[in-house]
This record gives sequence, structure tokens and C-alpha cells, in this order.
Amino acid sequence: MRTAKPMLASALLLAALAAETHASLDGHPSVTQYLSNDAPFVVFGVTPTSLVATSASLTLSFVATDPLDQVNVFPFVRRSPDGPARIRSQVSCGPRDVGSWNCLIPVADLLRELKDSEGELGLRIEAHGELRQRGQHSTVIVTLPVRRAPAARGQPLSTAHRKLSD
Repeated sequence: MRTAKPMLASALLLAALAAETHASLDGHPSVTQYLSNDAPFVVFGVTPTSLVATSASLTLSFVATDPLDQVNVFPFVRRSPDGPARIRSQVSCGPRDVGSWNCLIPVADLLRELKDSEGELGLRIEAHGELRQRGQHSTVIVTLPVRRAPAARGQPLSTAHRKLSD
């Protein structure tokens, strides 16, 4: 039975990859770091893997190899990778049964805090298998770069018209 779980996880990861063809295979430039990994939970990645300051949301993809009682995501932004960050309100992405799952994470309000500067958006993900078993807990941090929104090309017609008439 122990071999069935890794095979199931592999099959679920391949299914998630097929569903998210616009994700890079290694998640670059996003970075996924497991701080603890004792829940039946695997982060597949985020899409998109980088953001611009005007982005509205991103999708977290993950696999549950056994049922998960809780999956909570705590988004944050910071101006530099080692800079201070204040964790925001949680986004609930579970409970979930065995399978591959996507969870939409709203980020527009968070990105406004960067005020036209570049920075980093992070997700602190807390996943719990069966809550009665204290050891079934995983903590994962996913970070991705935030770039300035591209400058608008040209000027609005009304501004150009005023300059001609002055």
C-alpha cells in the first residue's frame, strides 16, 4: 500500500500539470520552500509565477495524497526578499479530499501596498491532515517577484489634444 501513495501523487501531479499548461515546470521565478512537511500535502506551484503591481489574483495548485482537514493560506508582501512583512488575513483553501486542487488567492489589495515599487509576494501555507493527529502538519512558503506595471504607451487623446490647442 505504501507504493500506491507515491504513484497516486505522481499521477495527480501530472494531471495538475496538464490542467495548468501555462505554468513552468520548475515554477521559476517563484520559489517554494517547505518549512515542515508532515501532512499529506504537496504544493504543485502558483500561476502566474511572477506578478505585476496591477495583478488581481493568482492560483495555488496543490495535491492531497490523503484527505486534508485544513488548508489555509496567509498572503504577504514585502519590498525585498529579506525585508519585513505583515501577514494578512487567511484565505481558506480546504478541507480537501484526495486529489489535485486549485485555490484562487486575491492579491490586488496587497499589491497596492507596494505603491508602484517592485517587491515580493509571499504565501504562507498551513496544511493539516487529520486534526486529531498533531503530527500531520505542513508549512510551506511560496514567494514570487512583483514587477512594476508597464508604463502606458503614449498619452490619452484628451491630453495630446490640449497640448496642440495651447
